Amino acid sequence: MLPLLALTTVLCLAQVPSPCTLTLEPSEVRPGDSVLLTWSCTQVPRIRLEPGGMILPARSQVTLRPGYTTTYRVFDARPNGLELGHAEVRVTPGLPLGEPARICAFDASTRAVLPGEPVVLKWECAGSAKVRLEPGGMELDGKSEVTVTPMENTRYTITANNAAGGQSRTLEVAVLGPGAGALPLPAVACTFTASRQVVRPGEQVELRWSCQGNAKVHLEPGGLELDGQSSIAVVPDRTTVYTLSVSNLMGGSSRSLEVRVEEPRIVLSEKDLKDPEEAIKPLESMDLPEALHRGETLRAAAPAGSWTTRMVVSGPPKGLKLVARAAGEKAPMILILPFQRKDGLRLWQACYGTYPTSGAATRAWQSAPKPLRQAFKDAFPQRLPLAPKPVPETSAD
Repeated sequence: MLPLLALTTVLCLAQVPSPCTLTLEPSEVRPGDSVLLTWSCTQVPRIRLEPGGMILPARSQVTLRPGYTTTYRVFDARPNGLELGHAEVRVTPGLPLGEPARICAFDASTRAVLPGEPVVLKWECAGSAKVRLEPGGMELDGKSEVTVTPMENTRYTITANNAAGGQSRTLEVAVLGPGAGALPLPAVACTFTASRQVVRPGEQVELRWSCQGNAKVHLEPGGLELDGQSSIAVVPDRTTVYTLSVSNLMGGSSRSLEVRVEEPRIVLSEKDLKDPEEAIKPLESMDLPEALHRGETLRAAAPAGSWTTRMVVSGPPKGLKLVARAAGEKAPMILILPFQRKDGLRLWQACYGTYPTSGAATRAWQSAPKPLRQAFKDAFPQRLPLAPKPVPETSAD
């Protein structure tokens, strides 16, 4: 009886549920064919899909069009998140062609409308087909529908193709009454922006777009097909150019932006800061971005609600050397932080230490080096400034 119990225990331990399930349909395609990637991850709120670095819901699906054999990996979207699962799609140029594409049905919700009224075109094709709809050259799935708003009598032609061949069908929609004649404009990428265009490795960026017309959006890298007005979070691991392509029945356009990933700067540790010579030397030799980065690191390590003593607000970077030399052995206490005036002018400020209360900040300043107090007689205690919120950047037309 005891060996059976042990065996049952081993079997139960072996049946630990997977953190994420992924399916790819189909798992093998020819170049240019689409696949549907579906996942369900029960133990995390969101996932990161690679390649592409896209932040997506924990349970969703996307249509992809790989150009070569690709392994898609799903990670926990939180910082340093582990891999939760992966699936591979094989792209085989010599895959058997199968049967030619065939249009089983192509119909419209109505064949006569007033100018600008919607008409739903529906179709269903056999033979693993890709569909092209004219006018507009819109590429769609083999079983789908689209809403059009013709302004004049329009002949719609659907062409289904695959590697083995294809077929076309046509139908006409009549536009009744005055005003028929003006065609809708091609889709335009009205805006395509990033919340930040310079980040450090592992930091998240939100891409946003808003497009005119009944548009569909294609985002690269990643090959995601999305709505015309939406946003998505990405975590680029290297400098990346994101391209947004939009189209409707009458055509489309594309727009790109670059998110630059900066290499992490070397920041002094607490051990380094105990040595006055090592502390003074870096601050004197740092440029302003390096000093600001060091100050941000020290500010982030301070408890919420901390106090400091603001010594000076300045603009020229050469003032850093004056602050470092006047601080002497207390140079490790200096925080160089950004400062923005009400008129929008960006400067920097030098602060002395971080403390739990205003009184503690005042007492620390009274015992600061005499050259430092003489150089900055107007210093006063203040709450440690909060980190500035990122300002979305807009791309120029």
